[in-house]
Amino acid sequence: MASGILPLLARILLAAMFLSSGYAALSDVAGAASYFAGLGLEPAAALAWAVGIFEIVAGALLVIGFQTRATAALLAAFSLVASFLGHYGQGGDDAMAAFMHSQALLKDIAVAGGMTLLAIHGPGPLSLDAWRTGRGSQTP
Repeated sequence: MASGILPLLARILLAAMFLSSGYAALSDVAGAASYFAGLGLEPAAALAWAVGIFEIVAGALLVIGFQTRATAALLAAFSLVASFLGHYGQGGDDAMAAFMHSQALLKDIAVAGGMTLLAIHGPGPLSLDAWRTGRGSQTP
């Protein structure tokens, strides 16, 4: 039983970051756009909408375990790119801000590692992917 519940729990925990971030971006598109513009990313408003929608859709796909390997691979790449664009070298002379950004960078790298494992090993038996292939009742 744990072999089914634990991969589901892992998917939910990994998805929580993206669902929350996507919701925040879509709840305050102007704020997200301002952040992207501050990083020199344009068109910032369109990017805010695209990132918010991507994070919510990808997070939901992880939770339900549909197209999990492809979604996890995309999120691994997304996490690395977003982290280096948004956190690498940020903070300037403000030691606290630089520390915060370095921790966020490392967190995103770790999330990319978790997503890579999910892409390699799959979603586990409690997923739509397993159900569609008839492996929902089998343990890995």
